[in-house]
Amino acid sequence: MAKKNLATATAVTSALRTNSVLLEVGGSIRRITIDNLMNVINTGDEQLLRQVAWGVPCKQNQSSQAWGLVGNTGMFAEYASMIGRYLVTNDGKAAKLSATNSGLFADGTTLDESKGHVMVIAPRLYYIGKTEAASGVTYAWFSMLPIGGYYLGNCDNDQYLCMGAYLGGMSGSALVSRSGLVPKASVNIDALWNAAQVNGKAWGLVNYDHCQFMLGLGISKYGNPNIQSQLGYGVGGSAGCSWDNFVNGAAKLTTGATKALGDACGTIAVTQYTTTIAAPADACHVNLYGVEDWYNWFWQFIQGVYFGNSANSAQTGTEIFIYEGNRMPTSAELTTHPTGNYRQLVRVTTSSGSYIKELQLGEHLDIFAKVMGGGSTSYWGDVSWHNDTGQVLLWGGSAMNGSQCGLACAHSSDAWSHSPASAGSRLAYYGKLTFMSGKELMASVA
Repeated sequence: MAKKNLATATAVTSALRTNSVLLEVGGSIRRITIDNLMNVINTGDEQLLRQVAWGVPCKQNQSSQAWGLVGNTGMFAEYASMIGRYLVTNDGKAAKLSATNSGLFADGTTLDESKGHVMVIAPRLYYIGKTEAASGVTYAWFSMLPIGGYYLGNCDNDQYLCMGAYLGGMSGSALVSRSGLVPKASVNIDALWNAAQVNGKAWGLVNYDHCQFMLGLGISKYGNPNIQSQLGYGVGGSAGCSWDNFVNGAAKLTTGATKALGDACGTIAVTQYTTTIAAPADACHVNLYGVEDWYNWFWQFIQGVYFGNSANSAQTGTEIFIYEGNRMPTSAELTTHPTGNYRQLVRVTTSSGSYIKELQLGEHLDIFAKVMGGGSTSYWGDVSWHNDTGQVLLWGGSAMNGSQCGLACAHSSDAWSHSPASAGSRLAYYGKLTFMSGKELMASVA
């Protein structure tokens, strides 16, 4: 390559995050992507963080749940305004639905849900946990810009998160995200993932990123970890319902009760499960930025993570494995560790069924339990179930769990083959998205 005078290079006024710039490192000229350069610039400067990020002080050392929000709160409002429901086809075409009526596209075109899946799409979210030395409080920082930490985003199209607005129901052999369906349950996680894959290789189930995303949204919106006290208790209400009232009542409700709420945060009251079974007085369908009933209806199987089993010679039962890729672990991985890239955490194995006092947090803002001993209206306000043999992860709680449910509510006490009537999941899309208007999308699938 011939030498080039950089002073005469063509000037530009914009660039992609993946484009590179030149800089001097230790006396040598090196290249760095704009994305990575922003990470370097924003690392370790709290004053800069407060300008380019919003933060939640996770005050795990006190029982009060009134934590508040600090930093660039206007950026959170801007980010939240970019989250919403879309119809996404099996091949990744996406068109925005009305922000106030999920029965229509944003351009007024009539929606035909059978042409795709009602999904919630959000831009990539950057995050990092920073612990303040003096107080011991970990601040959860979030931003639309790189801030020297990590980001939540999809595998192949990591500019967005794309998850089912509704719990997954069945259309033929495919798991779908559509209104008017009874959520699919009484099957194991492998069966649900295989049903998601019927839509195409880019489809799967929600993963640990989505769990972190939903908790981050909740504490950013309300400055309070007790989502039930801020938004609503969920389908089971604060007291929860009996097993009989669940399987013969709550489990027979259908998705889409929050269509009229669109992308908003709000609730729709549930007064009756069936004509003969009444719901608890404070039962409701909850909607958090378009994601319906993330907690307190059905447990949700979560992919991309599994736990060790003390019965396996290569495991102690305290392991939490978080692995990359839209796939299920093999039987060999379940007895050892994941192949490819993965992170490993330590699972709490005592005080199962107790309220969480502290989450693990750290710089990755990991949301598994660390210390038990909280309460329904103190600390995190959610319950964790765990032991040293269960391997599959369920999230959010069912309608039977009442006030024990929430954005940090997790269950890891059961075998990988577990297939309860109280657990389903929801779709996630891990491929590339092509955005268009509702009119264009409907014409493309006509």
